[in-house]
Amino acid sequence: MILALVGILSLPAGPVEAAAKIVIKIGTAVAPDHPENIGARKIKELVEKRAGDRVEVQVFTDNQIGDQRTMVENLRNGTQEITWVTVGFFGSYEPILNVIESGYLFRDSWHSYKVFDGPMGNEMRALVEKHGVKLLGYYEAGLRHITNTVRPIRTPADLKGLKIRTPQAKYHLNTLKYMGANPVAMSFGELYTAMQQKVVDGQENPFSNIYKAKFYEVNKYLSLTGHLHLTHMVMYSAKLWDKLPADLQKIVREAVIESQETQRKAVRDDDETLL
Repeated sequence: MILALVGILSLPAGPVEAAAKIVIKIGTAVAPDHPENIGARKIKELVEKRAGDRVEVQVFTDNQIGDQRTMVENLRNGTQEITWVTVGFFGSYEPILNVIESGYLFRDSWHSYKVFDGPMGNEMRALVEKHGVKLLGYYEAGLRHITNTVRPIRTPADLKGLKIRTPQAKYHLNTLKYMGANPVAMSFGELYTAMQQKVVDGQENPFSNIYKAKFYEVNKYLSLTGHLHLTHMVMYSAKLWDKLPADLQKIVREAVIESQETQRKAVRDDDETLL
């Protein structure tokens, strides 16, 4: 009996249970065919190809997880891996970043790439990463133009009295205010209904956002003001980043950097074709 028991105990154990698959959730505020989500799908493609069965990347569009503020807080709390917001939006956490969204600061897309892909972009990491996120790269948010239901905008005087929605970013609001409008801060997900119900007269966004969100259904005039060129910061939850093995950190970081050109080209293509 004793020998039999010893024999049983000495048998090799069954196969070790495979490690649980790591799930990386990317949340965005825009439609599935938007350039931002073209970037998100490129991250998914590259990470899953290089990490194999160890990682699944899930992409949630159209504020499925929550609005931009909610998703940033998710990153800080460690309940979501990736999202992005404009530099100025993050100015509510790190006020000095607001200046990046001053009006007419960048000449064009290439000017902004040079700035954010260079020393300044690296210096910003220390400022951003004080707030519970890991800054991995920069996506293009695009050149913004005004649409409204009241009149075409040919000079700043034409903006007088118009309620124009803006993101919740200090310098963004100030730019529209100094141009003569009455800026109204509001989340992107609320905007279509707000214009439909005449809560605001119009809004300002890049061509991609205007077209993909079908703002042409509720606005009559598009004015090529080009008053702001914005950049998204692609961020990962610091709490969840620290739990990733070093090799997966490298894979994710490189995937974000490589996806930048895919996403940026999609924005440039939209700018050329949608007008």
